[in-house]
Amino acid sequence: MKSLKLLLSFIVLAAVAAAPLVRAEDMPAPAAPTTSAAPAASDATKLTPEQQAKITALLKEQSAALKALKTDKKIKDADKKDKAKAIRADFKAQIEAVKAGK
Repeated sequence: MKSLKLLLSFIVLAAVAAAPLVRAEDMPAPAAPTTSAAPAASDATKLTPEQQAKITALLKEQSAALKALKTDKKIKDADKKDKAKAIRADFKAQIEAVKAGK
C-alpha cells in the first residue's frame, strides 16, 4: 500500500512537472522585441540622416530627463507620473517637429 501511494505520488508529480513543457510546444514563438527608443522602421526610411541624428539625440535627452525624474527624491510619486507624462509629450512634439522638417 505504501509503495502504491509512492508510485501514484510520483506519477502525479511527473504529470504536473511535464504539463508546462507540453503547452510550451503548442505556443507560437514570441515576436522580436521592438524598442520605442528608435524610430519605427517605416519612419526611419523616410528620414534624412540629419533627422535621424536629431531624433536619436532627443530620445537620449528624454531618457536622461526621465531617469533624473525617477531618481529625484524631492518629488512625490504621484507628481512624478504627471511630470513624466509632460516630459514625454514635450519630446514627442519636438520629434514630430523634426520629422516635419521644421
